[in-house]
Amino acid sequence: MPRPKPPTSRDQQREDTFNRVYEAALSEFRRVGVEKATVSGICARAGVAKGTFFFHFPTKDHVLLARQQQISEAMARRITAELADVPDARAFLRRLTAIVLEEHQAVGDLELVRQINLAIVRQSGVPQLGVRQTAFGVCLARQIRNLQKAGIIRKGVDAARLADCLRLSFFGFLASPQSSFETSRPQLALLTELLAESLLA
Repeated sequence: MPRPKPPTSRDQQREDTFNRVYEAALSEFRRVGVEKATVSGICARAGVAKGTFFFHFPTKDHVLLARQQQISEAMARRITAELADVPDARAFLRRLTAIVLEEHQAVGDLELVRQINLAIVRQSGVPQLGVRQTAFGVCLARQIRNLQKAGIIRKGVDAARLADCLRLSFFGFLASPQSSFETSRPQLALLTELLAESLLA
């Protein structure tokens, strides 16, 4: 099997520029909000031309989706590491809820979290955003299947559909302007308890 080619200086320069534009955009979103942030302002902060922004990101939504991809991948890593040996469905759901809230809280700005999730709605026709394509969705469905095989979660429940149901439940809390991380915790805890009863093997 041929070894992958090492990145060239041009590849590294492209990655560095991507990161500079990406971080500048997120900074502008935090400073003035996604709606008021302009591509001109982002480019001025990043020190690049407008064409450079559009080379990397067709729209501001695509910056938000790039941040969501990072969140999704971080949650997937933690699901693999932390949910492999849970004792029951209740513990699985409690730990999953904690992972989702903690990784979104790490964004550091609740309004930015909302805008990230709203970008998913606006780009809902993009196939890569489906539960079977995102790192979070794929990993969560796989972990549910593993727990079904271990007799921890009731068999007969479609793992991909359950993963999508859980994702949409989290999305509802994270996208709601009436919710905060603190007010979401007791509501999600109640949902966890109710759902756990139906998933117990």
